Amino acid sequence: MTGRLADLWERTVPWRWLTPSTLLIAGVVGFPALYMVYMSFLDISRIGLVRGMAGLDNYARLLKEDALGPVVGNTLLWLVIVVGLTMLLSLALAQFLSKPFYGRKFVRLALVVPWATSLVMTATVWRFIYEGGNGLLNRLLMDLSIISAPVDWYKDPATALYSIMAVGIITSMPFTTYVLLSGLQTVPHDVLEAARMDGASAWATWRRVTLPILRPSLMIAFVLNMLHVFNAFTVIWVIMGKTAGTHADTTVTWLYKIAFTAQLDSGEAAALGVLNVAFLLLLILAFVLVLRPHRNPSASEATPAPAAERPAEEAPGASGAPVAAPRGPVPVRRSRPVLVRAGRGWARIRPVALPVIGFAVALFFLAPYAAMLLGSLKTDAELFAVPADYLPRSWAWSNYADVWRRIPLADYFRVSLTVALASTALVLLVAAPAAYVLARSRFRGRTAFLSVILVTQMFPAVALLIGLYRQAVFVDGVNSYFVIIAINSAFNLAFAVWILHAHFGAIPVEIDEAAMMDGLGRFRIMLRMILPLAAPGLVTVMIFTFIQVWNEFVIALTLFNDPAGGRVPLTVGVQQFVGLYETNYQYLFAAALMAIVPAVILFALIEKHLVSGLTAGSTK
Repeated sequence: MTGRLADLWERTVPWRWLTPSTLLIAGVVGFPALYMVYMSFLDISRIGLVRGMAGLDNYARLLKEDALGPVVGNTLLWLVIVVGLTMLLSLALAQFLSKPFYGRKFVRLALVVPWATSLVMTATVWRFIYEGGNGLLNRLLMDLSIISAPVDWYKDPATALYSIMAVGIITSMPFTTYVLLSGLQTVPHDVLEAARMDGASAWATWRRVTLPILRPSLMIAFVLNMLHVFNAFTVIWVIMGKTAGTHADTTVTWLYKIAFTAQLDSGEAAALGVLNVAFLLLLILAFVLVLRPHRNPSASEATPAPAAERPAEEAPGASGAPVAAPRGPVPVRRSRPVLVRAGRGWARIRPVALPVIGFAVALFFLAPYAAMLLGSLKTDAELFAVPADYLPRSWAWSNYADVWRRIPLADYFRVSLTVALASTALVLLVAAPAAYVLARSRFRGRTAFLSVILVTQMFPAVALLIGLYRQAVFVDGVNSYFVIIAINSAFNLAFAVWILHAHFGAIPVEIDEAAMMDGLGRFRIMLRMILPLAAPGLVTVMIFTFIQVWNEFVIALTLFNDPAGGRVPLTVGVQQFVGLYETNYQYLFAAALMAIVPAVILFALIEKHLVSGLTAGSTK
């Protein structure tokens, strides 16, 4: 009997190690999702009381809304334009950054800034740039004689949505570019060299050799971009949240208005949330089907297999294992003489042209934050001068001291730091055992668990906002540290598991076997042997999770916004400077810069590891 119990105990090791992560996902992601579906069939009063079953009334009321058609149209237009242009521009930028040139590292660091910076801060500075007569964009365009009169970019219904789309594209490009850049780095150099020796033009080589190998990364970038853009709340809300009407709303921001600001109708908001989630599930299903390893069995044997389709021993891993040589280059056409001459001309100017283009790209991505810095040093009169002033006339460094007296900024920093540190610690505590047992064990249900992790990686918290809010009400957790930490941890757990799983898998299993022979158990092996060897992965997870929680906005705005109790995080607190008729931008920017600089520095330290881990995890 003792032997049977010991055998049963041994067989349950994987699930015992996965229990904390399973409970966190089920409690914070699974339950709110299911309860949101249940809520969509309830009759709920404006003060949140359940009066009984409503059947399909919530869905019927939603379908009768006059704003539904325009909002759905906005959402589709938002998806098509933002995702489409983001993919095209990011592909060109990734191709550019894959070339060696002087200053490339600076350009990559410039691209990190909008990625690491909170969307609240980025959207705020663009709101400032878009202002009417005193906006920097109008001043620049008028100085260049492109327009003759100021434009109300985000206040005019004719231009509001398109103005926000521009910000959506700019903030989506860094992540997409890095995913594609990671894919370009997997293209074997010997294949490219063989194509060049065969006389292929650069375009033919890219289309016939590079593009097929890049296809998995393109699909990953496309689907994750769709998910990110569809759930884009912060950019739209910060720029347009206090403006009347729905002319710039998507289904996500309209849901928030239905639930929390305009109609206070939780049932109808839940119905809209269910439809949003159904759309996301279709995207996830498409992602899984497209990226299945056996999706292209008829591919030519002469075509190099993309990284996601190679056997595990051939695919490049987190440890930088070499890529197996392909069987041969794809036949390509020789270059035309005119293209050859153009290529030679480009080769002569390339050493100068690439750094100049790189500097222009870096300047484009850094310009909004330069405007933020200069705005933080202006007085009220200079901020609202018409036309706008590019530079401060009298540099008001005192704004950085005054902001601490105007708002409880120290409390905001304390709250954000507490939530971010606690969430990061919880993510590491839960993710490390799960990633270790997934990397070292093969057991029934392993693939299913990895699939669940993949799904939670794709579901942002805003998609389940209604269910999360009701769950917090049930446990009396609104404005509770416990609830906000649990939610932030659950929605950052997936990335942590994938990163650590990749790093643990790259560590030779012989280390575990030798430690077991010395009498160490699994937990002590992980703690004393594996974690030190996976230190780069641990640092990546810690910094990434910390920054994600530090920059989180919509959940904190809804569930952790208690000024009287001193429980307001930084991203929510600084928004009190944004008013309907007047905004104290100089103080907002001063506070924002103090929050941005540490996050950008931390993010720059790990930018080489982030996308490779996410890409590897998504294609396994």
